[in-house]
Amino acid sequence: MQHWYKDMRHSTRVKDEEGHPAFALVNRATGLAVKHSLGQSHPVKLVPYNPEYQDESVLWTESKDVGHGFRCIRMVNNIYLNLDAFHGDKSHGGVHDGTTVVLWEWCKGDNQCWKILPWGPEAYAPPPPPAYGHQAYPPPPPNREPGHGYHPAPAFYPPQPPPSHDEPGYGYRPPPGGPPGAGYGNRLPRALASEPTVRILCRADEAYSLTVRNGAVCLAPTNPRDDFQHWVKDMRHSTSIKDEEGYPAFALVNKATGEAIKHSLGQSHPVRLVPYNPEYLDESVLWTESKDVGHGFRCVRMVNNIYLNFDAFHGDKDHGGVHDGTTVVLWEWCKGDNQRWKILPWCK
Repeated sequence: MQHWYKDMRHSTRVKDEEGHPAFALVNRATGLAVKHSLGQSHPVKLVPYNPEYQDESVLWTESKDVGHGFRCIRMVNNIYLNLDAFHGDKSHGGVHDGTTVVLWEWCKGDNQCWKILPWGPEAYAPPPPPAYGHQAYPPPPPNREPGHGYHPAPAFYPPQPPPSHDEPGYGYRPPPGGPPGAGYGNRLPRALASEPTVRILCRADEAYSLTVRNGAVCLAPTNPRDDFQHWVKDMRHSTSIKDEEGYPAFALVNKATGEAIKHSLGQSHPVRLVPYNPEYLDESVLWTESKDVGHGFRCVRMVNNIYLNFDAFHGDKDHGGVHDGTTVVLWEWCKGDNQRWKILPWCK
């Protein structure tokens, strides 16, 4: 359980804002990867890992050397939140067996300084003989590593997809035709099928609405009859999950596809779509709205990085404005009309 793979397969093309390469940390015994948390003070989580799928919510980077070869380990799309051995600093009594790892802003503490090193020969030595003459457990078959009561999955591939009657879970595509109970043009999970839908528009051109086209999130001329322009604003986690300013979290789920808008890899990268399971708390599909930034418009930003906002890419006047197919990316606040949004009910 203390052995991890540092998977660098995305490192050549995925960097953080300082240019440091991204990697995943995958547990050898479980095949699970360390996933971003909901924000400061929240513990990191473990999720199934698919090495063929580029998922920013399990990608991390290391900072420059912060002393004696130690570095910060931080989210690829928010380098201001670092791995932190919670209350592991001297003033709180230090690290103990079971110390939780959370995310926290840089406080220059030793409990935020980390090294990732190869295991030495002692990790691969044969186990000591059983004490007091007791019979040892039989060794595992030669083609298997010993596990902890179970055999680990080969390498670190994800479990098999759920049966077709289940709702899609983390990282899986929904079954063909949508979940049971969904009608034509409606692939919402059963729990959302009866929810009212909303329109998402940008101040840069209010005649356009957010839609899904060829698997991407973009803007298109408003058409109330187009289910791809209908979204459910799922607030089920809003009472328990807030951003650092106290605004409630929500997911944006497309009516036609049943997919939710997911955080991107960072500034300038387009947001993405992933299957949505309303019963699973996944911070990488949670967003919040800012205070009013003029005329009822607000910023829409990541729940765990409120400095990255929805941005209609090059949709400002200086770049020619919004057009059919304008991509939505994340960007720091530049006070542009292409970063101001409204989420409104569709008129009957």
